[in-house]
Formats: sequence, C-alpha cells, structure tokens
Amino acid sequence: MKELVTEQQADWIVMGIALLATLASLAWGKYQTSLKTGRTPKAIWAEAVLFAFTGPAIWIFWGVYNSIENYYGLDSVKALEINFGIVIGIAVLFVVIYWLICHFVPQTAPKRRRS
Repeated sequence: MKELVTEQQADWIVMGIALLATLASLAWGKYQTSLKTGRTPKAIWAEAVLFAFTGPAIWIFWGVYNSIENYYGLDSVKALEINFGIVIGIAVLFVVIYWLICHFVPQTAPKRRRS
C-alpha cells in the first residue's frame, strides 16, 4: 500500500508553511506601518520580526521532531513527552520575548504639539 504523503512531500509542506508564516508576518508589519494607528513603527516591526521567527522555529522543530520520532518510534510515549516539552519551551520563549517587547519598546507614538 502506498503512502498518502511521502516524507519528502511532508518536508515540502512544512517548509511552505514556515516560509508562508515568515512572509505573512513581514507583510503584516508593512501593512500595519502604513496605517495611522498611533503605534510606533519600531513597536510594529519588533512584533512583526518576532512573528516572522515563527517560520524558522517551525522548520527547526520539524527537523528535531522527526529526529526524535525516528529514534524512539512513532508510537513512543517517551518521544511524545520530549516533543511536548520542546513545544512548551518554544511557546514560553516566544511569550517571554513578546512580554519584553511590550515592556521595553514604546508602543505609542508621542503626541505632536500643535504650533
């Protein structure tokens, strides 16, 4: 019986998702910068770049996930525990970086004085 999705096809799909996540994040940053929302471009781009790093994070995790699954086997509870811990670690890292951005990058543009 033939596989529905081969390993190479799965790699291409994940690479496409990772690339799409990166490009969509940067496009979002460009779009938000063009709007007059009252937020500083520095804050918008800090968030956009953080979100753009989700693409490489997805791609790297996919490689790590496959290595762990190949070593322990697909039905291994040990592999599930390790991958779950890695996902939680990545999520915590992104939340901490987002928190730092929100607290150290000015979010609103200073009000201009009328002359």
